[in-house]
Amino acid sequence: MLEQEFKEAPRSRDKNKNSAPAVVEFPEPADLLNQLKTKRKKSGANLADIEAVLEILENP
Repeated sequence: MLEQEFKEAPRSRDKNKNSAPAVVEFPEPADLLNQLKTKRKKSGANLADIEAVLEILENP
């Protein structure tokens, strides 16, 4: 039984490689900035910085 599973395992991994990438939805820039400011109170990032980062992530 295990031998059969090992033989089939690489095939299932190949199927996952060929599937279309998932669409990622990012939170609103203001929400991300607020989360950042909560975790890192002295962060120098502003809303324009967060928007730029999100734009980079959306269009690789």
